[in-house]
Amino acid sequence: MAVTIDTTLTRNGDILYVPVGTEEAAMMSLTAGKYYGLNAVGARIWELLAHPMTVAQLCARICEEFEVDPQTCEAAVIKFANEILDNGIVEPFAG
Repeated sequence: MAVTIDTTLTRNGDILYVPVGTEEAAMMSLTAGKYYGLNAVGARIWELLAHPMTVAQLCARICEEFEVDPQTCEAAVIKFANEILDNGIVEPFAG
């Protein structure tokens, strides 16, 4: 599945998440046995996905909280969302 601006995502409940310092985080997939590191933006996206959100909603929040233009944000969030979806960190939400 390719993520678009209208894709709604939610967290995978099997992921362990630990903040590291004030702006980064570490995650581990229990089922895959893999470790992932997140920067401040990636950690914030994970926090926002405590409730299902569309990529458009994520981008709006990221643009409010970080200094990034909407076009750059959209491209980066879609790329990141595809990566974390492919790695089983998030799941599509059907509602």
